[in-house]
Amino acid sequence: MAILEVQGYEVRCCSLEEALAEDAAQPDLLMVMDETPEGHERVRLFKSREATREIPLIVTLDQFDAGAAARALESGADEFLVQPFRPQEVLARVAVLLRLQDDRRLLMSSQEEFNRIFHETPQPLFLCDCHGGGYTLNPTLARLLGYSPKDRKLPLSMADLLYGSEDQERLAQILARRGEVKHVKVNLRSRDGIPVTVLLNDVALPQSGAEILGFKVEPVGHPSPLKKALKGLVEHLLPSARDYLALLQLTPLMGGRYEKIRKLGQGSFGEVWLVLDTEELGPQRHYVAKIPYDRAASPKFRKEAAICQRLAPHPGVVGLVATLEEDGKLVLIQEYVAGQTLGDMLGEMLPRPLVERIVLQLIEVVAHAHRNRIIHRDIKPNNIIIQPDGVLKLLDFGAAKILKEKEIGATVVGSRPFMAPEQIMGESERRSDIWAIGVLMYLLYTGELPFYSEVEKLLIDMILEQEPVPPREENPEIPPALEDIIMKCLKKKVDERYPHALALRDDLLRQFPHYGTQTGRWPWIQ
Repeated sequence: MAILEVQGYEVRCCSLEEALAEDAAQPDLLMVMDETPEGHERVRLFKSREATREIPLIVTLDQFDAGAAARALESGADEFLVQPFRPQEVLARVAVLLRLQDDRRLLMSSQEEFNRIFHETPQPLFLCDCHGGGYTLNPTLARLLGYSPKDRKLPLSMADLLYGSEDQERLAQILARRGEVKHVKVNLRSRDGIPVTVLLNDVALPQSGAEILGFKVEPVGHPSPLKKALKGLVEHLLPSARDYLALLQLTPLMGGRYEKIRKLGQGSFGEVWLVLDTEELGPQRHYVAKIPYDRAASPKFRKEAAICQRLAPHPGVVGLVATLEEDGKLVLIQEYVAGQTLGDMLGEMLPRPLVERIVLQLIEVVAHAHRNRIIHRDIKPNNIIIQPDGVLKLLDFGAAKILKEKEIGATVVGSRPFMAPEQIMGESERRSDIWAIGVLMYLLYTGELPFYSEVEKLLIDMILEQEPVPPREENPEIPPALEDIIMKCLKKKVDERYPHALALRDDLLRQFPHYGTQTGRWPWIQ
């Protein structure tokens, strides 16, 4: 309180309950000194109410703890401060939050005040009319493109602002879709005629009607180590120079096109990201990027790309959209598949018609792979996704192999509970996929795995030496003929299994002609 009062701030001390009272005077900023779970819950309540959610809120900590700081921010706090309080830090953080709050209020109040923010904001912006004429740049964007605020060329025409005809066409499409566009790539033209690649985002203009449109600009590129260091200095030592940060913050695009949105997972060889195609404007803009950790994994990713191309097009196989080089690594851009993995669905009671359609579609896609001399080698619930329309996709052909004449892959790959005996011994073949389908059928019909142990050595011994408990002992409702099919898939001798997935499908439909055709709703479709 002493630090703030010296600078002329009016400070009042109260309980959080008083601040939450309906008739409480709304402060410009709230500082909460309560690290308990109850304090976090009160912060969450304060931030959930419409009347107070926009008020900046700082949580104080007795000492720095990453977990405590994270919990404070997760509860809704905008900032945190750590004791002992240093005047420069306290005043800087309070000033920044109050400035942002003032900007937000001005932005929402009127078009006239938006123009003030437009000229003062540290973010590069431009305005134009609804027909794409008269481009007015705010000072930050003018500086980014090499113009001075008093340059006689301002405002710009479309030809002066945009680098080429393709960029002009893309902006025309953006104008036609106003209100719907985020993160679309165009090339602006600098004053010296050099292309400056940026992402455009719609900006809502209060009280402007449909005549004036605004766009926020995100520069694209990879910041150099010098720029990263300079950005850190500006953030920590020169709070008053925040407007220069917009010129230092660059959004990287893979292959100059795809923007990372969020990480979906990772494996032994690389990461999987949800990415946005910044050159697309239609509804289908999201894809999946598989990115190797290092260049040594590129040959493996190149092989997976070749397999995906060989199997395309097929409704049960994820489509390959593109491949690109990024820092010497081969990146795969694949179709994004919405839905639930079979692993996620196993916690539910799945109706029999649904189980049948899952099994039949899985057999069909594996049969398609076998016809093309491809073995998957890693069929498991988390590599199977069911889309909202009911179509099954078999994911991750990263462990797959194109069979040559000998038809055996001499590498140990796969997930242990679903690996066939010969696969554990490093001699996988098409009938190893048949085993994995048998394991999945056993699991879907009984709720149990035919072989399982937390101890890997014991699990391997079970797969190599023990016979599975017959499925009907786990679930007596399973028809005897279906039990025979499952047990044939799980024969330890390769020659006693179905030779390929097509033979399995034919036997299943011969025994059960209506298999997979019965009605039954998908659990998440209303």
